[in-house]
Amino acid sequence: MNKQELDIALEFVNNPEGELQIIFYANINNIEEPQKLDIKGDDLPILKNIFLDAIQNFVISKDDYAVLQLSTADERGRCFYQYDLEVPQELQMLQEVIGNDNLQTFNFNSHQLSDINSLIVVIADDSNEVTLYKKLSSVEVIGRGGYLFMKHNQRLERFEDQLLRITPKFQLMRVAGEIIIIDLNAIERSFGFYDIITREAAISLSVISEMQLINNITALEELVNNISFARKLTKVARNSPVIKNNIPNANIIEFAKTHPFTRNRMRYNEEGTQFLLDTRVSKDLLIKILNDDLLTSELTKLYYDSLAKDDISVEDNTQIENGGE
Repeated sequence: MNKQELDIALEFVNNPEGELQIIFYANINNIEEPQKLDIKGDDLPILKNIFLDAIQNFVISKDDYAVLQLSTADERGRCFYQYDLEVPQELQMLQEVIGNDNLQTFNFNSHQLSDINSLIVVIADDSNEVTLYKKLSSVEVIGRGGYLFMKHNQRLERFEDQLLRITPKFQLMRVAGEIIIIDLNAIERSFGFYDIITREAAISLSVISEMQLINNITALEELVNNISFARKLTKVARNSPVIKNNIPNANIIEFAKTHPFTRNRMRYNEEGTQFLLDTRVSKDLLIKILNDDLLTSELTKLYYDSLAKDDISVEDNTQIENGGE
C-alpha cells in the first residue's frame, strides 16, 4: 500500500455511504478479549468528530509522507509503516472486533478505568470501516495514582473516583485489510513488538553469518537486543539488494575498501577477505553496505548516504530517440 492508496481507503470518512458510526472497545490488563465501552449516545458525535479530525490531520493531510513496509523501517522521517511481520494477538483484535456481538460490555463492578491499557476505536459507514488503536498514557487515566482534588465552593475536596480522558492521538490503524503504524516509537515495546523484531533480526543475523563475510559475527549478535539496531538487521535479510543479487564477498570487500565513506573506517582480517567489526561505527556501516545505502550520482559523481531508494522503471526509449512517437 502506498500513500495514495491509503488516502483512497480513507476517503469514506469524508464522504461516507450512509451514516458514520463509532464504537469504542477497551483492552483490559490480563483479559484476553476487549470489552465494549457503553458511552452515552449524546456524547458519541463529539467523540466521532474528534477522531475524524485526527485521521484527517495525522494521516490524510500528510501529503509529503510515504508508506513503507515495517520490515524496511529505518531512521527516515515523514513516513507511515505497513505492518508486514508476524501479527500479535492484540493487533488481531483490530479485525476481530468488527461485527462481533459476543464481546462483553465493560462493567464497573468488575474493573476500574485504571485496568484499561488501550482503546480500539471503530469508525464505519455502510460499506467501509477503519479501526484505530490508541495506547493510553498515564495522563489519560486520571486517578491511576496519587489523589485528585476538585473545587467545592471555596474548598478543595478529594475526588475519589477515576476519570478517562479521551484524546485524539492514536498509534496505528487498520484499513482495507492492512495495519498501518502511525507512531513507530510509541508502539516499539507494545504487544510483543520488541520480541517479534528481535526474532526477525536473529534470522537476518543467520543469513549474514552464512555469507561468511564477517570474521567476528558475535559482534553483531551482541546488538540483536538493541531495538534500533535490530530493526536495521531485520531490513537486511528481507530487502538487501546486495544479498538478493548474490553480490560476491570479494566485490563487497573491494567496495568498502575504495568507497570514500568506508575505506578508512572498516577493518579486515589478515587475508583481507572478511570484515572485522570492532566499533559500533563499523557495524552500522556494514548494514549500510548490505542495504546498498552508499550511492554515487552518475551525473555529478558525488557520493550519497541514501535511505530512500525507490525503484525506477527503465523504459525503452529507442523510438523517442529515433523520432518515433
